[in-house]
Amino acid sequence: MAQKKLSVYGNLVSTANNKVENLYLVVDEQSIVFVVKNILVNEFVAIEHFVNTPELPGWNQLIGFLQNNSTLIHSVFNKIYFVMNAPRMLLTVEHAHEDALQYANELQLIFGAKNDEEIYTTPLNANHCLVYGVPDDLSSLLTRTFPTGKWQHYASFLLQNNSNDEIQVVLFDNQLIIHIKQQGKTKLFNYFPLGGKDQNIYTVLNACIQAGVDTNSIDLKVIGHPTDHSNLIATLMPYFRTGTISTIADMGIGAALNKEISDPIYAPYFIF
Repeated sequence: MAQKKLSVYGNLVSTANNKVENLYLVVDEQSIVFVVKNILVNEFVAIEHFVNTPELPGWNQLIGFLQNNSTLIHSVFNKIYFVMNAPRMLLTVEHAHEDALQYANELQLIFGAKNDEEIYTTPLNANHCLVYGVPDDLSSLLTRTFPTGKWQHYASFLLQNNSNDEIQVVLFDNQLIIHIKQQGKTKLFNYFPLGGKDQNIYTVLNACIQAGVDTNSIDLKVIGHPTDHSNLIATLMPYFRTGTISTIADMGIGAALNKEISDPIYAPYFIF
């Protein structure tokens, strides 16, 4: 059955007449993470993490579990963002006249046809946009609970919040993202399954080779630091000019979260 993996709460102050907090629901194939940010003080004030057991996949039972086990699901928010965090997405050139069918064809050309999904686009800088698909059943279930929710993709936040030339490796429970930016341009952005240590090292270094990047002349930034993958990070660091692990600031719920969990494994959820 579904379970709550983590919950940390700070001071939520939104009311029906004074909505000052945004909710981000980060959704992947096995989990939903609620992240609440106070937009007035620019601090994260709550987080909940729910996961499906591998034996019982599917959205129905997970979202049903939230109804009785999430504190945040009953709160008041200014804006609600459904944040898709899945590899079915691509960066493409923005068309002069937005053509949903053309974007859908591009996505399906790379990932194959999928009839039970809605196609969304997010404009980015330099005349590019992000195209991604959201399963119809997932969208229906979330919209039923949060009628005002709007879809975004995790990649859009990561791409627009990073202005540095560097290689970002973002680690989640079951997948990783590699973002290579050089000379102000994204040279590679892709999702990969999280495997064993050797496989993950190969994945990162091979991505650099494919992007034509000399690792000795660029910095590595790791976002997320699962305890069971600490050896991966230690092994990767010497290949790059410098290496850093993104931490969670001791503001809002940061101090309580850092005290509860020694490694910043939830850093990927603090980029909004």
